[in-house]
Amino acid sequence: MDKSQTQLHTFKGRSDRISKYSTAISLHSHTMYSREYLGRLPKYIAKVPIGHFILEREIGRLHMYEGRIFDFNKFFWTPPLSPKEAFSLEKKQIEENLGMKGFVSLTDHDNIEAGLHLRMLQGTEDPPVSVEWTVPYEQTMFHLGIHNLPPAKAVTWMREFKAFTAKADVNRLEELLSGLAAEPSALIVLNHPYWDAQSIGPEAHSHMLHQFIAKFKSYLHALELNGMRSRRENRDVMSLGEELDMPVVSGGDRHGCEPNAVLNLSRAESFEEFVFEIREGHNSEIALMPQYFEPLGLRLLEGTWHTLADAPGEFGREHWMTRVFIEEDGVDIPLSQFNGTRFHRIIDKFRWILALSASPVLRPALRLPFRGNEEGGL
Repeated sequence: MDKSQTQLHTFKGRSDRISKYSTAISLHSHTMYSREYLGRLPKYIAKVPIGHFILEREIGRLHMYEGRIFDFNKFFWTPPLSPKEAFSLEKKQIEENLGMKGFVSLTDHDNIEAGLHLRMLQGTEDPPVSVEWTVPYEQTMFHLGIHNLPPAKAVTWMREFKAFTAKADVNRLEELLSGLAAEPSALIVLNHPYWDAQSIGPEAHSHMLHQFIAKFKSYLHALELNGMRSRRENRDVMSLGEELDMPVVSGGDRHGCEPNAVLNLSRAESFEEFVFEIREGHNSEIALMPQYFEPLGLRLLEGTWHTLADAPGEFGREHWMTRVFIEEDGVDIPLSQFNGTRFHRIIDKFRWILALSASPVLRPALRLPFRGNEEGGL
């Protein structure tokens, strides 16, 4: 087998054409079909200037005077873009900025509706049916990007994925991965491998990661360089790819309205040809887009603003309160039912802080305090 190769290319702007390639591929991004739970929100709020003070004070008042307890593990939001809007956003960046043909693989959390929806529409060129599958493993969990499921089998595969996620069994996992790897047009990617989703600690998670890879490496086709993780973490992923002799592919992980910050480059004329390049050729070419080099903290803040700002509005989801939900007694209640309440006014105060922080006028001034570990490398 030829040695795996991953090459990185920096794309600096529209005048910077990469003429060697004819196609760019957007992997791993999310639509309205992803559920994003807010259990980690208090930790992120603590990093937002002024915003954390407002939210903590007002939530404390509601608890004291009205007895309402906020369990953020029961809150979830859904990304603002529909499948069609997300598909168009990604294609536009590729076609207008890179001047290339574009393929887009949308991967919602444990949900394939985006790909199935797009395949019913005219003019979307039969996009792949893909998913980001949540895989519990020991004390942690991993996310696998399963791209280009056979459409006729996709619903059956999704049923099996959900059953495993609900009740994990390591022997069953090997059966599932073996079956997936036997699908010749499917691409199996270990997404953001170093992300400690369960907060068990970086050392414990890294130990579980190496254990997972040792057991299942033969079924995995690539690791992911993630556009929404730190450059330091992505450097570690590149090193891991070299150590394991595995290709590293792009994964933008877009949740808001900023197009993916990393893309794959190719000469493939179809998504299946691109899959073949990775699976059989073990060769990956990644373009780092200009937004990748903006401070990650600032981009995450802007993404939060996209969550709470007005959206294009397909399917009546223009207002942010139609896209955020509370689970109560097995029922998903949109926050739009709380319109006009004190809770609504609290969030509006927080939105004002976010809008100010995400303003293009303030962006240059905010770059320096958000630099952190984003300097240098990759």
